[in-house]
Parts: sequence; structure tokens; C-alpha cells
Amino acid sequence: MAIDPLGPKIAEGRDSEIFEHGPGRVLRRNFFARDLTNEGRLMNHVRAHGYPVPEVFDAGDGWLVMERINGANLIDSMRKTVAGVRAAGRELARLHVQLAKIPAPDYLVAAPGDAGEAIVHLDLHPLNVMTDDRGSVVIDWANAKRGVAEADVANTWMLLKAGQVQGKLVDRLVVLFGRRILTGAFLSKVDRAAAARQLKAVAEWRAFDRNMSPKEIALMNALVAKAGI
Repeated sequence: MAIDPLGPKIAEGRDSEIFEHGPGRVLRRNFFARDLTNEGRLMNHVRAHGYPVPEVFDAGDGWLVMERINGANLIDSMRKTVAGVRAAGRELARLHVQLAKIPAPDYLVAAPGDAGEAIVHLDLHPLNVMTDDRGSVVIDWANAKRGVAEADVANTWMLLKAGQVQGKLVDRLVVLFGRRILTGAFLSKVDRAAAARQLKAVAEWRAFDRNMSPKEIALMNALVAKAGI
């Protein structure tokens, strides 16, 4: 059964839109009417294990009601210094390590890469990490599956390397410089060699994502080639 928002739209992404939905709550509606019940169950599952995620109050076919996070994403909230960018990269790695310790529920489907029993978010990049007075909060669990944690790290590695930024040349150059520092700090706190072994499988999976541009796919393949996989 569809559900109507109680307030105005406050954000829109590639596959969903977010509305105010009463005090401290938001309604997320999926453009493709995909059932979000298991996504909501998973968010409350990891929350019960102490992982920082919005509380989910209800979910159904194409919609999800959850706690509103009043904060900025990791990129916007970090200090725009070399030390600040490195700290953000280490925080991203810490969130991966913490998630890898939580057992996957049996309703999750298998992820790309080797078989495993860890929860893999598969979209854990800085724009999906919000910060508020509690610290980091991870959002957007639409891609989450069951697999090996190294595949999740490989996916984030690819997104950090291949994700394209629009804007003026000087802005793109600044982002490129910051991206290298961020990625280096992230990889310094994870098992880089193990993640590299998952890059090919993850790149093949990502190539079917309609949101990935040909340039981004080419950059992912170049990362696989450089890693020698």
C-alpha cells in the first residue's frame, strides 16, 4: 500500500525522493516502487548491533519511514585541510571495519566477489555518511548484500577513484588532489591486498549499474588492470 508524505520534499537522489514526515522523521519514496521492507529490517538489524544508522519506523513497497538526520555529509563536514581529509578517509575505513563484524541476516542476497557471511553495504562512500552531534551515520542501504568485507572495501575504493565531479577545471583539480589523499588514508586502514583481489568481480557488477557513466566504467577497469587482477 502506498503512503503519502506529511510534508514537503527536502531531497531527491538517483532512485528516490525524501519528504518531511512529521517531527524527527522523513519518508523516502522509491521511483521504481521497489519493496524496501528488507532494507528497513537490515538497518534496524545493524542498529541493534551498535552500528550508526537511522532508525527505521516502517517500510513497505516503494517507501520507508525513518529517523531524520540533521547534518552534513562527510565531505561537507570535514575540515578542508590535508589533516581533515585524511581523518575523513580513516573514518570511512573505520565504518567498514565496524560493519564487517556484524553477521548478515539470511534474507540478504549474495554480493559480487567471493562468498561470505558479512554485511556489505556496496555504496559506502563519503556522500552516504552523514554527521551530526552523535558522529557518523551511514545512510542508503539499497545495495546491501551478503558477502566478504573485502568486496565492500573494493567497491568503495572504486567509487573514490572513478566517481566523476562536475564543475570548473580548478574545482575538479582541487577534488582530484583531495581524492588522492582521501583514498590513500582509507586504504591505509584496511586490507588493501585482500580488497584488490575483489576488484574485478566488483567492477563487472558495477558495469551493469545504469548510473555509472562510460568514463567511470573505464576508470574502474583501469584500476583493475593497475592492480594486476
